Amino acid sequence: MAFTTLPIAGVDLTKVYPTGEVPTFGPLAVETFASDGKRYVFAVAGAAITASTATCSINASTFVATGSAGSYTSPATALVSGDYAWFSATSV
Repeated sequence: MAFTTLPIAGVDLTKVYPTGEVPTFGPLAVETFASDGKRYVFAVAGAAITASTATCSINASTFVATGSAGSYTSPATALVSGDYAWFSATSV
């Protein structure tokens, strides 16, 4: 499991906050680098996204993620619209 390498406390990069649950971490758009060499962005799913989808895109102004045409990977848990999660991208 990857962990953040920046000084932000309490970040669980595998946690998915289901629709209706208030995230204990925020705001959207927060980024961190992790021990697995990836950059993670905290975003909200704009539609259903299958687990570990490697072509997610994240809107740069709203931080809404979609499951197509992008360079991010969704978490290992399937998402529904409105779920908050960390999306990863290769940083090197």
